Amino acid sequence: MRPNIRITFPAFAIIAVLAGLTFLTVYAFSDHDDMTQADYETAALEAAKVMTTWQPAEDFNRTAAEQRARYLMTDELAANIIAPERPATGTEWNTAADAEATSRPSVEINNYTESRDGTVSVFATWEWVTTNGEVITNEDDERIYHFAFNDHGKLVDYTYETTPQHQATNQ
Repeated sequence: MRPNIRITFPAFAIIAVLAGLTFLTVYAFSDHDDMTQADYETAALEAAKVMTTWQPAEDFNRTAAEQRARYLMTDELAANIIAPERPATGTEWNTAADAEATSRPSVEINNYTESRDGTVSVFATWEWVTTNGEVITNEDDERIYHFAFNDHGKLVDYTYETTPQHQATNQ
């Protein structure tokens, strides 16, 4: 025997409104994003800044900073950020570690590289700053990052190269 269910107009209206609100809420908070190139640039600057903030006295190597940037990446990319088993070396790194210095990055969009929507290139330079504010001279290197984002603003890939600092400024 089937129960006799009868929905009145006010009850139907309430159900319809709730269903509509549920749809709008799901849509508004879903992965539907309208990213602009400016949004990608903002995310790229943040990624470059995080990835070039090193604490040699605590970080085993430079990959530790990339691991700290996982929140900006897709899950797949984040899972592939694996630190090498060897520690960072070099005079600059060891001097900064001995002084308990942290890198203080400066980042800017690399307008010299042609980009497509969702891709951004960034210049990153840094200086080493001790806990008492003393700046340690560095080797004047920079990293040039190339970031690729998905439609939701998450990093899907990146590369970088370390080069002597460029002399021109982006304007």
